Amino acid sequence: MQPYTVIVSGGRLGDPDFFRTQIEGLAGRLLVGCDGGVRHLRRAGFRPDVLLGDMDSLPAAWAAEYEQAGVKILRYPPDKDFTDTALALDYAIGQRSRRIDLWGALGGRIDHALANISLLIRGREARIFTRIVDEFAELFVADAETVIEDAAGCLVSLLALSPQAAGVTLEGFQYPLDQEALFAAESRGISNCITASRAVIRVAAGHLLVIRYWHRDVFPEEA
Repeated sequence: MQPYTVIVSGGRLGDPDFFRTQIEGLAGRLLVGCDGGVRHLRRAGFRPDVLLGDMDSLPAAWAAEYEQAGVKILRYPPDKDFTDTALALDYAIGQRSRRIDLWGALGGRIDHALANISLLIRGREARIFTRIVDEFAELFVADAETVIEDAAGCLVSLLALSPQAAGVTLEGFQYPLDQEALFAAESRGISNCITASRAVIRVAAGHLLVIRYWHRDVFPEEA
């Protein structure tokens, strides 16, 4: 069983120093570079353990360098049904990872960003805690009960990824809920705020996306 898999895709990584500090201390990590996402790893001073994709965004010299260094390389044809990030997530699930982080999954093409967010459902259904991370926020699909500790003042937004997220209860938030429903075609769950040292999100049914910003008033548009 792989304790911790970090997948780096080709979207916006953000602050490489933040990425570096988050990755350096992870014991037993597996670094998976998705094609052009390897440029983020190189910039941060890391070498992937696994290089995966159709290699259409990767200099041939880099692939040769990694192959000589013993990096596991999984090549796929350009004409494929799934994105490199989806293939990397399936690989991580197959490794029985206990936790999966996706970096470089946002920014750039909106279609890729939305597809990457939807992949969080696949991780959730595999019963593996899977999240998208950057220096501004973390995104994940809530479990039946999700506890967030020591985050008072953090902004949290909730969006239904299924037509309806039912039985949503929020404790320790500025705007609490008690067994209510959030729907995909509404923005009711945007911009709530954690007000207690222990915040709890409960969901009875459906897929509820949690977007937790690290700081209340620090967003990408202000960066």
